[in-house]
Amino acid sequence: MALNLSLLAGMLILQWGILFALPQWVTGGVFLDGAAVLAVLLSLPLWALIHECMHGVLTGRQRFDQMAGRVLAVLFGAPYRVLRAGHLLHHRYNRQPPDRSEIYDARQRTRIRAALSYYAVLLGGLYLAEVSTSLLFWLPLPVLRALRSRMSDKTGLAGRIVDAVTGRAAVLFEVRLDALLILLIWGAAFVVWGANGWVLALILAGRAVLISLHDNLYHYATALDGHSVSTPRLPVLVSSLLLHFNYHATHHRYPRLGWQLLPQRFFAEQGEFTGYWGRMLLRQLKGPLPDKGT
Repeated sequence: MALNLSLLAGMLILQWGILFALPQWVTGGVFLDGAAVLAVLLSLPLWALIHECMHGVLTGRQRFDQMAGRVLAVLFGAPYRVLRAGHLLHHRYNRQPPDRSEIYDARQRTRIRAALSYYAVLLGGLYLAEVSTSLLFWLPLPVLRALRSRMSDKTGLAGRIVDAVTGRAAVLFEVRLDALLILLIWGAAFVVWGANGWVLALILAGRAVLISLHDNLYHYATALDGHSVSTPRLPVLVSSLLLHFNYHATHHRYPRLGWQLLPQRFFAEQGEFTGYWGRMLLRQLKGPLPDKGT
């Protein structure tokens, strides 16, 4: 718990620094470029900490973990309840029809159409969709319900996320409040960055691409059996910085297991790595895959 609380405090300081302190420290040149790249890379451990909060294993104290997750998610740029609903639904529907981002039915779509949709999500669209909910859920509830009624299973998890948020008034209020905080904080950040606001925009674009690529990495081209997840190999230090997110198959089997214990359980069960993280990240660029059942 002490380690996780230290990581939480450090990440809050770093993310707040990116938004409001970094533009005061650097004015341009190589140092600004390096700081921007570091800010993008920090998106992965930020997401990993939010992930621990979603499963209530950051400290094991549910109310604290959920509040910490909300604060981190605001700095991430998307309402926490939306992220959590999407992630928990992902666990439920992993490699089932609602959650097969790279699979397409060749009888209904050409590969070109499938590729346009797939690459749009893979190269930043996933993160941008999460961020756009800041505006979506401010629509009047009747409009949201009408929008939901037009959705079908083809929308994947989107419709189910709308149901999870709009099904309870308290949840919808929380999402709207977090969305307002996101707009205020990020709007203030762009004011502080001033003429260098384009750098903050590039940081957001880099975060969008990296998060979207990372999210799909562990599931691309795995078996459509509802259980398959990849476990890519990473150097121990890098794996630790990502809170052992690469032990993703073990996490799916034991979602209530904290990140520190994932490698231990993986090796205790004589688990095998399924490839190298970098290669598996890049192999997604091969594009969408036809459903072999069609």
